[in-house]
Amino acid sequence: MSPSGPSAAPIPLHIVGEPPAPPAPDVLGTSAGPGRQPAPAVRPGAVDWAALGVEPRWKDQETGDCAAVLSPVCGPATGLEPYKRYAAGARQRGETALVVACIGAGERRHNVFSGTVAPGVHLPPYYGSIAANPLPVGVSPEIADGLDHAEHDLGTRLINRPPDTWFRLTYLKDSSSSRPGVARMWPPPGEGELRPILVDGLGAPVAGVWVPAGGGARWFVVPHGTDQRLLVEWLVQHALPAYAPGALTRARSPLLRDPEFATDAEARLVETIAEEQSAHERRQTELQQQLTELRAVADPLRDGLLFGTGRPLEDAVHDVLVTAGAAVTRLDDVFGTKSADLLAEYGGRRVLVEVKSANNRAAQSLPDKLLKHLNTWPGLPGTEPVDGGVLVVNHQIKLHPAQRDTEVYTDRAFADALTVPVIGSARLFDWWRREDWDAVRHVVFGDTGGAQPPEIAVPDADPKTSGRPGLLSRLRR
Repeated sequence: MSPSGPSAAPIPLHIVGEPPAPPAPDVLGTSAGPGRQPAPAVRPGAVDWAALGVEPRWKDQETGDCAAVLSPVCGPATGLEPYKRYAAGARQRGETALVVACIGAGERRHNVFSGTVAPGVHLPPYYGSIAANPLPVGVSPEIADGLDHAEHDLGTRLINRPPDTWFRLTYLKDSSSSRPGVARMWPPPGEGELRPILVDGLGAPVAGVWVPAGGGARWFVVPHGTDQRLLVEWLVQHALPAYAPGALTRARSPLLRDPEFATDAEARLVETIAEEQSAHERRQTELQQQLTELRAVADPLRDGLLFGTGRPLEDAVHDVLVTAGAAVTRLDDVFGTKSADLLAEYGGRRVLVEVKSANNRAAQSLPDKLLKHLNTWPGLPGTEPVDGGVLVVNHQIKLHPAQRDTEVYTDRAFADALTVPVIGSARLFDWWRREDWDAVRHVVFGDTGGAQPPEIAVPDADPKTSGRPGLLSRLRR
């Protein structure tokens, strides 16, 4: 919906560049002559300005009463008349000068000190410039901390509709040397700050707002190629109400309404909306906290079952069995390497659990290790008879889990001759993530006569017999 109402005037914006030109008519019987054709002037893409409630002001048009400056190609030429008139008008009205400058358009160069550099943005005189270094393909920016509502909205829009290239932004201040014999700059360089709105994975700004010391201006710097309609909508709907509401007042825009003139019904509804938004934000925070807690529990177990070796893999298998209702003893803590890794008990059945891993396909000798431990078990001091054993193998670790063989052993003749169950840890993971505890208990303990697990499985407190408590159970209390 257009932001303008029946009595509203279009909001004047200075658009740096040439106005869109109508396409040249095709003339029959003519063709382009030989040789290089002059490069066309850079022109902004087609935008339905009227639908956005905006009156574009181009080169050679009045800019002193404009609400903001949009530069789709690069920073505005601050020394030229259009920007000087705009800045003077904003200063006279006591308004914040708003500039949205796209960075990085044009030919790039490379040097040993700065790497690849794209065209940057020149700030007002004595304040320096902002440099742009193209970033690799695949950068996924994140919203910076401490943003106000308008800045946060801009960052969200950029993430949802990203440009083709992101740039690392660097604020380069004009400097004045105090060394003897070197002329000092006059006036002295201005002070300013580039605040990040979006940052890359290393924390460097890829979109930001430059603010001079003492305020008075806000230069929003975004990558070249950002959708122009997105920027105009954001300027009108968020930036102007937040930073230059006087421009909306002059245009009698309904985007700016004085609360003193609101009806009681409007005021009540505004208050209700604010309460609903606050409740939604609280609920969202609660859900996000729950998700964070779940992931803190699930991540190590998921990583252990799919990519773990040694003790991390053993810990993950232990936790799955405990969560499925079994009592589990860590045999390495009791007998060292003389026995299997775990002793699991459930429904009156007791089994040894051997846990192994293989970078590629599992060696056919792995079941022999479990059989050896089953044979030596009766001779260990203080042991009671077991009902068998099970081998858990995390195989083909170097492959993505979706590319691994479903079965640990694909040689059917060998697999059919096995005398002990062999389970892939990826399959154990699939049962765990779906909370299919019946499948876990059946493959490990066989038929237990319909024994029911306790509602919450919490192992014995003795570290030699239990280890860590079931991880997921902690969150289901």
